[in-house]
Formats: sequence, C-alpha cells, structure tokens
Amino acid sequence: MRSGDTHEPENLTRIAVLGTLAEFHVDPLPYDLAALVDLVAGINPDLLCLDMTLAQWQQQDFSQLPVEYSEALLPLAAQTDMVVAPIGGDETMPRATAVGWRGAAIGWTRRLLGWVQAGASGPDAINQGWRHDWGNRLYTLTRRLAGDTAVHAYHAHIAQLAQAALHVAERNPGSRILVVSNIQYCHHIRPWLQQQPGLIETSYAEL
Repeated sequence: MRSGDTHEPENLTRIAVLGTLAEFHVDPLPYDLAALVDLVAGINPDLLCLDMTLAQWQQQDFSQLPVEYSEALLPLAAQTDMVVAPIGGDETMPRATAVGWRGAAIGWTRRLLGWVQAGASGPDAINQGWRHDWGNRLYTLTRRLAGDTAVHAYHAHIAQLAQAALHVAERNPGSRILVVSNIQYCHHIRPWLQQQPGLIETSYAEL
C-alpha cells in the first residue's frame, strides 16, 4: 500500500527506503557522512533495516561493510533507540564484470556513474532528481553488459532484501521502518513493499 491511499488506519506499519552509495565505499564519498547521520537521526525510525547478514550483526564484524553502515548508521543506532534489523542474505551480491568489449564498456559506465554521483551534496541528492534517474539507467546498463548471471543475482538480492524487510514489518506491527540499501535496489524494493496489505510504503521524508 502506498502512502496517500484513502482511509489509511493510523496504526498501520509504515516503511520507507533510503538509497546510499554503498557500492562506492572503496572510494571517497562525495558527501560528509554527517549528512547521512543527520538525515536518519531526523527520521528516527523504530527499526533500521540494513543490507548485512545476521552473522555480521551477531559477531559485530563490520569490517566488510560500507562506511555508510560501519561509520555512520551503526554508531548512530548504538547511541539511540533505533533497532538494527539485518536483512542481507548469505550470498554476497557480485560486482558486475565481463571480458572483452563488454568489460571495457562496464568500466566506462562505472566511471560515468561515479561522475554522476560525484557532485552529490548529500543523501537527498542521490535519492531524487536527475542523479537518481541516471544512476538507475547506468546500473541497469552495467548489469545487462555483465550478462544473465548478473541480472539473476541482482533480482535474487532484491527478493532477499524485500522479503526480509517484509518479515521485519510483520513482526513489528505499528512501527516505523527505514530500509537503507544501495541506491540501485531502491526502485525495485518499493513495489514489493507496496503490495503488502497493512503496510504503508512511503518516502523517507514522510516516514
């Protein structure tokens, strides 16, 4: 169910998706992590769904996580009442690769994607507007160049994240839930959430 539908009961669970540049965590982020912390702190969700495994959470091993998680959101949750809910699967989403001209094209597409996101002033700038739209197009092109295996792995990862987020919502009725994942997953996760009765999928600004 989308936010804004008529006759919304007040006690329904609300959920929103926020995109990050997690795939680029090996490179400097174009914006200060404080901007992400301030944004999520302002939203102050009851539950924070992150693309990490249960084992990583239980072992408190954040060394392989993007800096948006390890240096921003996880420390924020530890200082507040936000409850972290790991929604990642055991299978790591592989980085799209190919050989020959397809590999060269993927490299070019990634450089263009990096350029598109480089001027982002903060999380809002990559979650809406032309950067968001072009980012989705370039991610899609990268997966297609990598071939069917990359496309299938992508959709399997989307299903994992969405189903796990739905389970979190089912176990926590009446709560406000923020799902934070790589920006390329957001527009495919949202339709899963919108189809669930009793769950209001809304923008993170309206959560």
